[in-house]
Amino acid sequence: MRLPIAAATLVLAVAPALASGGGEEGGGGLSLITPQPGLMIWTTLTFFVVLFVLSRVAWKPLLAAVAERERVIEGNLERARQEHEQAQRLLEEHRALVAQAHRDRAEAVEGAQRDAERAKAEILEEARKQREKMVEQAKAEVDATVQQARSDLRATAVDLAIGAAGKLLSQNLDSSTQRKLVEDYLADLERRPAGSAGLPT
Repeated sequence: MRLPIAAATLVLAVAPALASGGGEEGGGGLSLITPQPGLMIWTTLTFFVVLFVLSRVAWKPLLAAVAERERVIEGNLERARQEHEQAQRLLEEHRALVAQAHRDRAEAVEGAQRDAERAKAEILEEARKQREKMVEQAKAEVDATVQQARSDLRATAVDLAIGAAGKLLSQNLDSSTQRKLVEDYLADLERRPAGSAGLPT
């Protein structure tokens, strides 16, 4: 509607100049200001003719073009809205994936820490068992050595007692001689290595 009115206004502005083109020579510029009924009638008639022609010829294509343009703009707006919604969905999915990745990493780190603690506890337990086993073996070896030493000492003491008794029985000795004999055997006992089981000579 605005385009035909603008065209008509243009025709109204140009028509007086076209109609008075030959009268400017005699009357000067006053012909444009002086009202002329014939010119006004022709101008009005020309305005309505142009308005009619424009409404028949140009109005429908213009409206169709404007409607098409509106449809294109609405389509672009709808596509932009859909793309915006899709971008929002993708952003939410990306955020969810990042959060899941953080959770998975935290769980992996926690699991690795648990495994390390469990392995550490197993290693310490194994070391404790090995230490206890070694201590038990050392105790057993010490006990066996002590038992062997006791057995050797007992055998040596028996041999010395037998030797001393034999010598006492074989000769009549006085008190000083007996003391001397015992002292000699004690000295001989100190000189003997552990495990030797013979009679003193």
